[in-house]
Amino acid sequence: MKSRISMARNLGFSLIELMIALTIGLILLTVLSLILVNSYESNRELQKTSQQIENGRFAIDVLSQNIRHAGFYGHLFALPAAPGSLPDPCELSSLTALRDALALPVQGYRAADLTTRADVSSTTCISKGLLTNANLKPGSDVVVVRRASTQSVTVGAVPNLNDVYIIATGLGLGVQAGTTSAITSTSQVDGTTACTATSTSAPLGLCRQNGTAAPIRKYVVQIYFVAPCSSGSGTNGVCTTGDDTIPTLKRLDLTAVGGTRKFEIVPLVEGIEYLKAEFGLDTVPSTASVTGLIGDGIVDTYSAAPATVADWTNVIAAKVFVLARNTDPTTGYADIKTYALGSISPVLMTTATNDTYKRHAYSTTIRLVNPAGRREIP
Repeated sequence: MKSRISMARNLGFSLIELMIALTIGLILLTVLSLILVNSYESNRELQKTSQQIENGRFAIDVLSQNIRHAGFYGHLFALPAAPGSLPDPCELSSLTALRDALALPVQGYRAADLTTRADVSSTTCISKGLLTNANLKPGSDVVVVRRASTQSVTVGAVPNLNDVYIIATGLGLGVQAGTTSAITSTSQVDGTTACTATSTSAPLGLCRQNGTAAPIRKYVVQIYFVAPCSSGSGTNGVCTTGDDTIPTLKRLDLTAVGGTRKFEIVPLVEGIEYLKAEFGLDTVPSTASVTGLIGDGIVDTYSAAPATVADWTNVIAAKVFVLARNTDPTTGYADIKTYALGSISPVLMTTATNDTYKRHAYSTTIRLVNPAGRREIP
């Protein structure tokens, strides 16, 4: 009896028991695999959403900080007289034109709807191969910011050859090209003498009361736009056929390389589909009795497309709207939401029917501290 029991125990699992065990194991393995795949996909979607949120907020932050500094020209209080026509934002050669353009700290070019491009045909931005149709996404506006660098050039430093600089006192203004001469306490950026005063008398030209020259700062021109690609393979980094299709917020920066003045294309934030802007105008009163200027530092109306030079000189605020999307599609997702890109009626609306990219709209209101501050009534 005992030997039979021992023999039965030594026989092991039956075929049925083995098949049941294998089936249970396969079920468990399948469940674990599904959990792992779902966890991976969820983490991937979370990363894409986080990246999109970060990109949208960063785009708004970059635009806010730089537009807020528009019109900062060092110690300068009295802006130069407005030019007779809208300045060319892509102007490179004429220092006089660059000086006159300072009267318009902010300038914009509006895309009338979400299918047409901003009209920059009156500028040289197209002929210079910068804001061509291939490099400008339909529906997005172009925003120009002019200011001086917040960091002045130190005494003893050598300016960048042919780069543009601003030297200014409260009422005096010079726009000059850099030379290879080191900056001294009494010189201008072009190497000539700015200051001949030897006492603490009234400022003489670009000379401060202590007998030293006014601070010298780089002239900053920034042109914001949305390109249809992230990395352009064309001349100057312009988008061409065959490049990626990730819409990207970019900027043109005025600079000089090897003594040649040019605009450089600087990619800023990927996944920005649209940039729209509205501008706050200060037009009342027509002449303030205290400052002698138009307005009082308070926005009276907003305009999506100021048309005249006078309108642009009265801009003291801006509303900026951006639409950010994921850089990668989401399988099985269909974006049928409608996004509002503006506040002025009729508001531009965009709907991405059956699109597989997730999106979010961001907006902010920016006060141009310097233009507004010059108009404030104590």
